[in-house]
Amino acid sequence: MKKNLEKIFASASIVVAIILIMILLVTAFGGIDFDEFQSDLVRGLLITLGILYLVLAGFALVLMFIRTDVVKEVVVKSEKGGAVKVSVKVVKNFVKQACGQIEGVKFKKVTLVQDDYGVRLKVSIKVLDENTTRVEAYLRALIEEIFYSEFGFKFISIETKVMVVTPKNQEELDNLKAISDQKAEEALALEAENAEEEEIAEEEVVEETEAVEEE
Repeated sequence: MKKNLEKIFASASIVVAIILIMILLVTAFGGIDFDEFQSDLVRGLLITLGILYLVLAGFALVLMFIRTDVVKEVVVKSEKGGAVKVSVKVVKNFVKQACGQIEGVKFKKVTLVQDDYGVRLKVSIKVLDENTTRVEAYLRALIEEIFYSEFGFKFISIETKVMVVTPKNQEELDNLKAISDQKAEEALALEAENAEEEEIAEEEVVEETEAVEEE
């Protein structure tokens, strides 16, 4: 869909640009009298063509740089007689199954993205007290194996997004919080002690100054 729209907008902008260039060339070589451009109708047509060109070219550029499209299904097998498509719901179930085989991993969501090179799979997970690098590599390999064994299909890439990393032992969190609170209290106590010492020093300086003035 995006590719077709890109072709339509690009072709239309080229046609408008050719029309404008032809008008300029004909005018430059004397085919059109410059006084004719003083007409409000001619000005309006030229301004309309210019705005139309800018709009079409802008849309073409936007579509050109948007390289991906989210899809709801993916063709896993294509033959002369037909094709086999798998919905995003089926993909979700298989990915959820893969996540369930790895301890400490919870499935969040999947997204299928179609671009010029093929289909990419984006997986969002929640990791509980595990090495995220190891988990990501293992999960990607497991998903590739499942889809290849079931459908003989490979995604061009599998991107894993770790949305949350949570320690599974609440005791660890409590210990970290206690340590943080203790350090904060020590810092406040040290600051108060320094402030008290500075105040005493200032009072001593004032007393010495008053004594010198009395002498």
